Parts: sequence; C-alpha cells; structure tokens
Amino acid sequence: MEQLFKRLLEYYQIDENEYQKLIAPVDEDNFAMGHTFKDIDKCVEVVRRAIDEKKKIFIYGDYDCDGIMSISILVKMFSYLNYPVSYHVPSRYLDGYGLTLKYAEELVKDGYNLLITVDNGITAFEGIEYAKKHGLDVLIFDHHQADPVLPVADYILHPVVSNFGEVATSAGFVTFMFSKAFLGRYDKYLATLAAISVVSDMMPLREYNRNLLRLVINEYHDGEFFNIDLLKEKEVFNETAIGMKIAPKVNAVGRLIEDEDSLKKTVEFFTKDDKELLLNYNEWINSVNNERKDLTKLAVENSKEIDTSKDAIIAVINEKEGVIGLIANYFAKKYHKPTIIFAIDQSGDVYKGSCRAPKGFNVVDAFNELDRFMLTAGGHASAGGCSVKKELFEDFKVAFNELAKNTVIEESEEETIPLFINDINRENYDLVQSFSPFGETWPSPHFKLSRIRTQSLMYSRDTQHILTSIGQTSRLTGFYFPKEKISEYQFVDMIGTLRLSTYYTKTTVEFLISDISESEK
Repeated sequence: MEQLFKRLLEYYQIDENEYQKLIAPVDEDNFAMGHTFKDIDKCVEVVRRAIDEKKKIFIYGDYDCDGIMSISILVKMFSYLNYPVSYHVPSRYLDGYGLTLKYAEELVKDGYNLLITVDNGITAFEGIEYAKKHGLDVLIFDHHQADPVLPVADYILHPVVSNFGEVATSAGFVTFMFSKAFLGRYDKYLATLAAISVVSDMMPLREYNRNLLRLVINEYHDGEFFNIDLLKEKEVFNETAIGMKIAPKVNAVGRLIEDEDSLKKTVEFFTKDDKELLLNYNEWINSVNNERKDLTKLAVENSKEIDTSKDAIIAVINEKEGVIGLIANYFAKKYHKPTIIFAIDQSGDVYKGSCRAPKGFNVVDAFNELDRFMLTAGGHASAGGCSVKKELFEDFKVAFNELAKNTVIEESEEETIPLFINDINRENYDLVQSFSPFGETWPSPHFKLSRIRTQSLMYSRDTQHILTSIGQTSRLTGFYFPKEKISEYQFVDMIGTLRLSTYYTKTTVEFLISDISESEK
C-alpha cells in the first residue's frame, strides 16, 4: 500500500502535505476557500429590491446541462419565497445561443423589470443594451470567456470578471453562490444542482470546484432527492453517475428538442415536487436520450467519408444540429486534431458548427482570429460553437486549417501507474478513492498490469469477455476481449482502472480492463 501511495502522489505531482489538504474535511462554510465574487452583495440588493417592489423578474438561460442547472437553481430559490418568476430555455434551433435583440424586445414589450441571464450574457451586447435602454435592471451570471469590453449590465457575476478565483468554474456554480448569498444559507439541493453543472461542463476539479463536488457527494443520501435518484438510476451518486447518467440525459433534451414548452420540462423536472409528474418527465427524458444515442451512432457510421488527413477536421454533414458536438468530440479524440462539424440551418444559407480541440489549441482564440468569417461564435478553450455564411465556408475552412497547422498540439500519451496482481484489493481501492472525485484536470488513475500469462485467464461462457477471479474478493474484468484474439499471445500487458462491483450481497474489487497489448519480449 505504501508503494502505491507513493506512485499516486507522483502521478498527481503532489506531496504528502498537499495530499493532506486534498483529503481535509470540507463543509458548507469552507468549500469556497474564502473566495467571493465582487458585487455579489449588490446583486442581492437588486433582487431584494425587485421583490420588495413586486417587479416582474425574468431568467434567460441556456439549453445545455449547465444552463438548465443555473435556471433551476434560481427558479427553486424564488419558489422558497413563493415569488413568481418567468424563465426561458432557448431552443438551439429557434433561438440559438444567448440573449438576442429580438428576445430583449419581447421582454420590454411584456413589461419585465429585472432580467437575469444565466450561462450566457457576457457577449450579448445588443440584447442587454436594449433592455437597459428601456428601463430593465440586468444581472449577468456567466462563465464564458469575456471580451475586454463588457455588456452594460448593472452587475456581472463571473469567475474572472468578478475576481472570484483562478480556477474556471461553471455558470451553475456562479448561480449557486448567488443563491447562497441571497438566502443567507447553504442549500443542499441547490448545491447538488451546482455540482452536477461543474461535472457536466467539464470544469477543472480543483479547489472550490472539487470541494463542492466532494461535499455534495459525501452528503448525498438516496431517497432525499427523488428526481436525481431517477436520473442516476441505481448507480451510487458520484462524479461518474453525473458524467455518465445524469448530464447526458439533460443535455440530450437541449440537443434534440425544439419547442419551448417541451424544453421547459427539464427545468420543471428539477424544480417541481409532484412525484407522478417527475416519473412522467423522467420517462420522456430517457426516451429523448435514447434517440440521441441512436442518432449519434448513425451519424458516426455515416460520416466515414470525412477527410481526416489535414491538420484540422472540418466537415458539413446532413444531420441534426444537436448531435454535431458529439460527432466533433468523437473525431477530435480519435484523431487528436481540432475538429469542427457543421450542420446546415433551415434557411440553407448558414452553416452552424460545433468545435472540439485537444490541449494546445484554444477554440475561442481561433474564433477571434477568424472573426471576419463568422456570424456568431463563443465557447471555452477546448469547445465552442460558431456559424458561418455558406459563401464564406471554403475560405473559413482554409484559414482554420492554417491555424491548426501553425499550432503545436500537445501530445496526450496516457500515463499509467504500475500495479501488481496482489495490489487489487479493497484497501488499495479505498486509497485510490481518497484522491477522488476525478474529472477534468484531475483524471481517474489508470493502472498497468505487466506480463500477465494469457493461459491463466478465464472467460465468459461465450469466450468474448475476460472474467478472472483473483482470490475471493478481486477479479480481472474485460469486456469484448475475445479469448481467440488474446490467446495469440503468451504474455500481455493490461491497462485499466479499479472499481467496486456488487452482485447481490457480495462486493468485489475489479480491475476493469480498457486496453490489452502484447508484452515486450
């Protein structure tokens, strides 16, 4: 165990003192590590005044999981006060990203007095300016990259603009911190929504992000939040359940659904208490997610003709706009190149693209460099969205490829920790878990077993999966590693992770195999 501990410290490049800080108790008072947003008290004053004066309040969000969590945090917060508010979950097909001038005009026409944008707004210059000119108070809660010139909102809560901290965080986290200041207390449910947003938007799991997620996971009890239990199914609530079960389902709705009434169901799912309603919505969310899986699989199968030979992968495909980000992510990871996948909008004159990029290529910087080709653009360092006029697409393609050619893409060779068969036990599993939660910039450690004799391996009945017991409480598990193939080698190296598997009342520590290669002779 001592040797494994040293290897883990080396893997994460920390010392024992830093490890002790990593595992130090975190609570509702210290998770933010003393960080505060400039002007957060003034934001609270604006909202309190609006409530006191019975003003009409409107929340404008985004259609992804972070946006849904952010809207839901505010809607739930206002529900605690029994104060009615309106909100909008924009359709990526009908509204696009962010507050538009057209929608700002509607808010003015409908007599709203306070506008709060969440997970958008930091670049919504026209819409915000129009709202302000026509008498609305405007608050922006956002985390996307800001321009040097900011919108003319009353106040902005933003990790960088508001000098909160150096670690990027989600809009859900920003919104939760506002709710905490407004309510004067830490709300466990709202914190859970914020933690989901941190994982779903792939924020670095360091400092306050990691602390909040740790706190929420440690305090989570099955049966307390019926809707979250439905989404995670029978999984233990942790970062894996959020990343693999909860977030994809919420994101699927924003990817595929167009009409406003249906999109609002996602916020209602996180803000209503009627169990029958939640069961119906959960069934609907699952059906949308299954459709998303089918569409993505079909789209990847149909995109084999995409040119992957150049420095960047750029393609226009005949698929629904909501799945192009998933396809871009697939190609970016597979080929380790900046990738933009475009869909054609309903007019046929505009290409809407979703970009993913490996470390070393900043998507937002690239969009800024190519601003002359674009109608809209935004995002993070590793992911973003843009739209390009059809007649400028070929010029854009050449320029984007040139940018990729002149950018040094960092190699991402997977680092592994040496492990021995006897190391696969509950004590070591618990040691590894003490470094959790795992996620962006803080990956789950991958281990390497060397020179495993293939004749010693046991398989499933159909011989397609490795199921090899190691004593009474441990085993090697590898799906889709057929005996016919593995038996071609005498010795193999295995890369994988440690996990717990419970079957009825028996819990086993598994080495879950992700890759197998022939051992060097």
